[in-house]
This record gives sequence, structure tokens and C-alpha cells, in this order.
Amino acid sequence: MVKLLLSRGANINAFDKKDRRAIHWAAYMGHLEVVKLLVSSGAEVDCKDKKAYTPLHAAASSGMSSTVHYLLGLGVQVNVVNAYGNTPLHLACYNGQDVVVSELIKAGASVNQVNERGFSALHFASSSRQGALCQELLLAHGAHINMRSKDGKTPLHMAATHGRFSCSQALIQNGAEIDCVDRDRNTALHIAARHGHELIITALVKHRACLAKRGIHGMFPLHLAALTGFPDCCRKLLSSGFDIDTPDDYGRTCLHAAAAGGNLECLNLLLNIGADFNKKDNYGRTPLHYASANCNYHCVFALVGSGASINELDQRGCGPLHYAAAADTDGKCVEYLLRNNAEPGVRDQQGYSAVHYASAYGRTLSLELVCTSLMESSGTDFPSDSESPLHAAAFADRAECISLLLGHGAHANIADKHTRRTPLMMAALNGQTNAVEVLVSSSKADFTLQDTDRNTALHLACSKVTTGTVSVISLRFTLLF
Repeated sequence: MVKLLLSRGANINAFDKKDRRAIHWAAYMGHLEVVKLLVSSGAEVDCKDKKAYTPLHAAASSGMSSTVHYLLGLGVQVNVVNAYGNTPLHLACYNGQDVVVSELIKAGASVNQVNERGFSALHFASSSRQGALCQELLLAHGAHINMRSKDGKTPLHMAATHGRFSCSQALIQNGAEIDCVDRDRNTALHIAARHGHELIITALVKHRACLAKRGIHGMFPLHLAALTGFPDCCRKLLSSGFDIDTPDDYGRTCLHAAAAGGNLECLNLLLNIGADFNKKDNYGRTPLHYASANCNYHCVFALVGSGASINELDQRGCGPLHYAAAADTDGKCVEYLLRNNAEPGVRDQQGYSAVHYASAYGRTLSLELVCTSLMESSGTDFPSDSESPLHAAAFADRAECISLLLGHGAHANIADKHTRRTPLMMAALNGQTNAVEVLVSSSKADFTLQDTDRNTALHLACSKVTTGTVSVISLRFTLLF
């Protein structure tokens, strides 16, 4: 069929939308006789597509050894690179094509040539699911076993990332540096822990990998296993005698990491062997702060049940309830904290309570729970000062929260102590049409009030050129006058 098309004048060097020519496809599919016919009819054997792939790249990638042998016999460049700096050897190793790798090495392929990111063929073979034989061939022909990419990764890092146990074993046995660090200071053990590759962890520990070496942000391998939720890896690392309360650069222990990741099994494992559940990081936050901020209900439940201090404040004056109120959409964590005597009226250093946080972030259910608790504990929803939750809700356009706050008796015209701006002014200034509509429709907002610059809400809305907001306020002024 190809011969017929060529005899009728088909353009042998026509290319598709990716600039691939017929010879690219024939090489990739391993149609050797077609490749020979195309070459004899004038096809360019070194032609490149938009990403600079040659027919040799195509054949090497798909493992077409006979086609690779033929093209090499025509004198094509064995170390030709594509747009990413990858040679045919890179692609063959990435896809585990060991027969092609052998053919390319015989033809003089450079086993240590790196691509644009600094990865060698050995990096690719070590990350490949079928790369063990390719790796063996490369090492036998002088591949540098500890070559580092631009981000500092060695082939052992790559094997650890992708969970290639056989490849990691071969690298270790051939003298790979166990504790070599990448740009983020992570060793292969850090990487294996982060990705949950228990067998590789076992092999690395057996060969005396350092458990106390600091990686990214000063974290240890156990931090990463706890953060990403691999309890079996945690057990393996703990069995080697690591101190579970050792902090990272930010003072966070492994229990902080498990709480932040919401990994209950890891958290319980650490609690059961005596992790300090009230230990604070450099910002004064306990694991309960982290669990609450991430709305990890089961972790909150476990920490509180273990005796974690529920009203402990961090350096900003925020307790776990502040963080839960800002993040909890279904109110489950907030309700549990309140039920266990979290204090709803506690204010941080800026004067904001959990009510402010829920209002600012639009957590309606959490806001209802905190308001109700505040009423039950103090007999009032809001202290009568100028740092109003209504300002926070109006500024962030939290219409449902505004309605709820007004329903709980929030003062619609309370003025900020610095600028004398009301919630309506704040909404107008920020162009928050929904908030303006709720405040206007409540019939409680006073449109005649002025801030310290004598601006009304209408002045502020016009300054933002927010047509919708201006229309709502203008309509209300028309009705008033």
C-alpha cells in the first residue's frame, strides 16, 4: 500500500500537525520494510518533529530493536537530543527497552549524557517499571551511579520516588551513596517515606541510612511518613529507635505532621507510644491547632480524648476553635470543640474571636454554633465594641453570615474605631454587592452615616465603580428621600 501511494506521487516528507513524517510512524511501529522503502524513496532519516524527535527516538522509545539497528547502520546520530535534551538512550531506558539499550550502547551512545533537567539515562532506568535490565547494562558500561540532576536527585532518589525496589537494591549493591541529599535536603529515605515505599525503607535502613538526617524544612523521614499517611512506614522508622518528639526547623513534631495531614492511624500510633500531644511548634501551635485548622474531625477527637489542651493559645492568641471556625464548613469540629469546653469568647491579639473568623470565612454552620454557645455562656452574642464580626462578613461578602449575625442582634451601624466605617461602608468600599443587598434589605443600615473622611456608603461605592453596588444604594436613597 505504501509503495502504491508513493508511486502515485504521495509526498514522502509531508508532516502532520506535530511535524511527524511517515518515517516517524513507521519507525515507531517497527515496520522495518516500510522504513527501508521510505529511505530508498528519499525520506530524511534525521528529520525532526516539533519536539525534535527523530525516527531513531521513535523506534528506541517503542523498543523496535531491528529498526534501531537499521537506522544506526545508516549513520544517524546516536546521541541526538530532542527538545527536552533526551537522547534515544534516555527514551529506551525510560520505557525499559533493554534490547534497544544494548544496541545503542554498542553504537556508541553516551551513558552519562544528561538532558535539560540534568537527568542521565540511569536516572530514567531507575525510575522505570521495567528498568532493571537497562540499569544493569548502564552500570556495566560506566554509568555514574551518584550523578545528580539539577535538583540534586541521584538515581537512588528516582528509584525511591517511584518505588522501584529492585532498582534501589541494585544501586545500593553497586555503591550508591545512601544519604546523598537533593536540593531540598531530602535523602532517598525521605523520598521513600513520603511516597510510602516500605520495602525501600527497609533496604535503606538495613544499609544504615541516617534516620535523623534533616530534609525539607528540617523534617525527618518519620515526619514525611506521618504527614502523607503511611502507618506501616512509620512503624518501620520507629522500630529503628527514632525520637518521636524531635522537631523540624519550625518546631513541628511528627505528631504535628500526622495531625496536619489528617492521618488518624499514624496519629494514634504516635499517641500510643507516648508522643507529646501538647508540644508547641515555633509559633506556639499544638497538634490540636493543626488538626482543627484542617478540619480533621477524627484527629481532633483522638487528640482531645488523649488529653490535649483544648483552649491552648498560640503566639497570635488563637486557640484551636479559632482555626476550626475559619475552616469548618459542616461545623462538626467546631461543635465537638465547644462540647468539650472550648471558650467561644476568647479573642486573639487583634481582638478577633471565633465569631469573627467564622464570619470572615463564610462558615455559616460554625458561626451559628459559636453564636449559640456564646449566648449560652455569656448571655450575649457580641461585645459592643467596634471590632465587629459584621464588618468582617461585609468586607468578604458573606451574605448568609450577615443575615445570621443580624438575626443574633448584631448592630448594623456599628462603626470601626479607626475609620468610623460601618459594615455597609466596608461592603461598598470593597464592591461587595451581595453584602450591600442584605444590609439594605434588613432596613437597619443607616445610609446617611459618614466615615472620618465624611464619605457615605454611596461615596465609597462610586469610588470603586461597582455598578451593582451603586444601584442598590442609589435605589435605597431614592426610597428614603
